[in-house]
Amino acid sequence: MKLFSSIHKSILFSLLLSTLLHSCQSQDPDVVLLDKLDKTFDVSKFYAPKIKKTESILASDVKNMDKKAIKEVFETAMFKKDTMAIFDSEGSLPTPFYLESTSSWGTRKLKPKKYYGYRYTTVSYNEEKDTLAMLNGVAFPSLAMGENSDGKFVYLYAGKTSKNMADFRNIQNFLQKKYTVLNIAEEAGSGVKGWESPDFYYFLTKKDRTEEEIFSFGESEDDKPTTTAISEILLEIFSKEYIQDMRKEQVYLKDYIPVAK
Repeated sequence: MKLFSSIHKSILFSLLLSTLLHSCQSQDPDVVLLDKLDKTFDVSKFYAPKIKKTESILASDVKNMDKKAIKEVFETAMFKKDTMAIFDSEGSLPTPFYLESTSSWGTRKLKPKKYYGYRYTTVSYNEEKDTLAMLNGVAFPSLAMGENSDGKFVYLYAGKTSKNMADFRNIQNFLQKKYTVLNIAEEAGSGVKGWESPDFYYFLTKKDRTEEEIFSFGESEDDKPTTTAISEILLEIFSKEYIQDMRKEQVYLKDYIPVAK
């Protein structure tokens, strides 16, 4: 009888622990693990506390803050939420319509053809300290996501400025091993690399540049300034359902995005 009781308690404990872990993992995470991203990802749930914190900061009175509080404000990542709608391109694009924020300077006075959903963007962040998404050991400090009117995930843009040349290679190697390669014509997307899974399209690009090193006061004039190689990396993930919706609505999409099957 004692053995049964002990086993029974052990099973109950395991179930409670499993429920607790699942509950913790289901709550608003601080970081999106891109290798585990699926169609059920709750965009608004992820951004809700971040938007709330940003609104609180913007509403605060800087005059009543001490230096420490002001420093913390400037070092805190901020986010915004925009309403997205479909607008008439009026012949300016190869398609009749385009998707844009209703608060954009070019759309504020326009009447939307149709409201679509919401876009969440990172408007300020610390490149070295902030991490919003991770993929194969590479951290992304800037993240933008979209959801449709039903609250379903539709797209994601993860960006970073990297001085580590291995970052781009690590991202590309992961995508290359896990997903099916897309053949993208050079004229459709110069330098764009693409892959697909059953649910998503993945596109990876980078722009290389050099940045001059800044030396501290007092260094020898004989020391010539050196430059550092910088890569601006962008990972785009699109839901195939979103692409189908955009094609159906005749909304403009980048040339390298294929027709979703």
